[in-house]
Amino acid sequence: MLKIKIKVKHLVLSVLAIAVALPLLTEVALPYWNLYYARQQAAAGNIRGGQGIMEALDGSLFTEKQKLKLIRETMIEGAMAPERMRASNYDLYVGPGHTQSHLPNRTELFRTEEKVPYLEYYVNQAPIDGYWSQAVKHLAYVYDRKGLPEEAIRTLEEAERRLTAKGFANVRQTLVIRRAELLAASGQVEEADRVLAEFAYRQLEGEMNSSGEIARMRARVWIDAGQSRQALERFSAELEEANSLPAASANRQVFIHQITMLQELLQKEEQRLEAGRTIVSGTLRRSDGTPIVNAGVFLREESIANRSVTEQDPYQTTTDASGQYTFYGVTPGSYQLYLGMNFDQISGWTWPIGNDEWTIIDGQPNVSLPVTLYPLLELFSPVNQQTLSGPDIEFEWERVEGAAYYNVNVGIGFKNGSGSTTLQTHVENNRLTIQAERLYDQVFGLSYETERDWASADPAGLLGFSNPDNRFFWSVEAFGADGRMLTKSSGYRLDDDSIGNLPFFYMKQRTLTEADRLVQARHYEEALSKYKKALENDPNDVHALRMVIRLLQSKALVMKDESIQETLVPYLKRMLEVRPEAVYASALAEYYAGKRDWAEYNTRIGLYDRLRRSPLSSYELSVRGKTLTQQSRFDEALTYFEQAMRQDGSHRFVGLYLAVEIFTDRSMEDALRIAKAYPEHFVGPPQRNWVRLVEAMGEESAASSQAKAYMDELGEKLEWVFQGDEERLRSWIAATRQDGMKEFVRAVMAVR
Repeated sequence: MLKIKIKVKHLVLSVLAIAVALPLLTEVALPYWNLYYARQQAAAGNIRGGQGIMEALDGSLFTEKQKLKLIRETMIEGAMAPERMRASNYDLYVGPGHTQSHLPNRTELFRTEEKVPYLEYYVNQAPIDGYWSQAVKHLAYVYDRKGLPEEAIRTLEEAERRLTAKGFANVRQTLVIRRAELLAASGQVEEADRVLAEFAYRQLEGEMNSSGEIARMRARVWIDAGQSRQALERFSAELEEANSLPAASANRQVFIHQITMLQELLQKEEQRLEAGRTIVSGTLRRSDGTPIVNAGVFLREESIANRSVTEQDPYQTTTDASGQYTFYGVTPGSYQLYLGMNFDQISGWTWPIGNDEWTIIDGQPNVSLPVTLYPLLELFSPVNQQTLSGPDIEFEWERVEGAAYYNVNVGIGFKNGSGSTTLQTHVENNRLTIQAERLYDQVFGLSYETERDWASADPAGLLGFSNPDNRFFWSVEAFGADGRMLTKSSGYRLDDDSIGNLPFFYMKQRTLTEADRLVQARHYEEALSKYKKALENDPNDVHALRMVIRLLQSKALVMKDESIQETLVPYLKRMLEVRPEAVYASALAEYYAGKRDWAEYNTRIGLYDRLRRSPLSSYELSVRGKTLTQQSRFDEALTYFEQAMRQDGSHRFVGLYLAVEIFTDRSMEDALRIAKAYPEHFVGPPQRNWVRLVEAMGEESAASSQAKAYMDELGEKLEWVFQGDEERLRSWIAATRQDGMKEFVRAVMAVR
């Protein structure tokens, strides 16, 4: 056995060494290790890293130089320290056309308020350089975001006092400009201009020539305040005063140079405003009266409304401490309002706005667009991953004060997103009982990746609610008697107070068949054969019949093969015999409309009207008007078009409405009135201005020696459009010299 001998004095020394090392380990090594670990967590995007960094900064072990370096690296460098709120800074953008989320590529390690003491320390102690300037502007930004603009202005002013050397002229200029911006934003326009003017004259006297940028900023202050005309009058008087100074006066040329530049900029603005002097303003508040401060507001022209919000949007601003915003000098056109907000501003709330809400600016002096956020509607059942196995599903939700009816929507998840569809509209109570079989009939939009590759179709939408493995979701929208949305259940719930019930559930009324599993595996041809075999064995197998229809419909769509539609007809007819539901009557009516078999179409559309449980949508009203036009039932068509225009804010079928009106009336007068009342808002190209198209025909007709013959020719060409005679239309378009008539007819042909 190996024996180890240790002398007592060596043992004592070892114990003493450990005793000395332990405090060193605890007080020196451990903090460094904790900081190292915190920075590793921070680099990995773990928010706990921020807490560790703050603990290191609050301790006494690190030197001032080390702390400043740590603050710079974790709170100031890169994109971590914005100086003003920009379009790209918001988490969420909400508008009539779409909702856009902006998720940062990194995790924010510190809450805004947590950074304040460390930024103040850095601003007071750090050497003056680019990082110091960035820290000053970011600290001012933080104060401004917290609703403390006076603290933000004070921070910038105190920082400017530290800049005594001439070498810091560029840094001083950025601080002065930012202070002026904050002063102007808080309503202190005169003070903002004074600060900029004082700086400009000092620079013009020899430190550096920045008069151009400062002049632009001074002009911007007055323009943003809507006072460009008043400023022009003011500076004209000041220019006269400067010109009256003695020629040898040191300030004479300084004044003249700066004021002349300002006048030029303001005159350009006045010229731009000649096209329209409309002021658009409003207040963004919650329904409890709380203002939303520092939210982004974007007034978006029709040509860009379908795109993401960007820094280049021409009309953008932020709400002030009372939630107010203003746009000056808005030119005529069609606009949609979009909001930019952070998640904490909208969590638990929603802006209940329709998809096609537009504001028409046509030269009126003032337009008010107030925005109110309302609490999200609460769902009661089914929620929180509830499993349903009974034959009926009861949807229940919170009753909303003032609601005349509710729309209920259901959805499923796809591989690359999700899809939803309307289950039922105009539900008068706050509950809806639905048979599981009705949910199986719900049709979702087909998701596929590659044209003419049937296997690329997502099976989730094909099986829909008949798949017990799918997780489903639902939502509700509440509407007033005037048809305006009051609130809805879908939105962001990101804090404990607003999280509510989750709208997810499972349906376990059935088990998957062998054919269903083939669909899941995307073996669609094999699945189709299995379902057809099942129908041979049992002609009343509703699920097999439903899946044959879905598979054939998907194949026709993905493969671009219209001949498949022919094979669908007997299955749709059989389904209407065993399960008469509106969705199948609609599909059959659509098929016969494409064939222009109006006897069969009218029979099927009549059945659809008897089976449907909701009023016709604006799109259905428009399509009904189109099919009646194709049958030469013009008076009935006009009635449907008028109803559709009142419901559909996009007015996508207004061109066809105008064509029928002109065809029946042989006049431009009523058509022009309709075109002005219902401008088409087609987001993105083509953008058709029906007023101009009708006016062009009116001018062309008036210039013609035979106005009646002109209208008769137009009527003939419109009849060709109604009957789908595209060959004759193409020949005529190539030959005619009636440019106004040609452009109108071509535009009507493109209405879809």
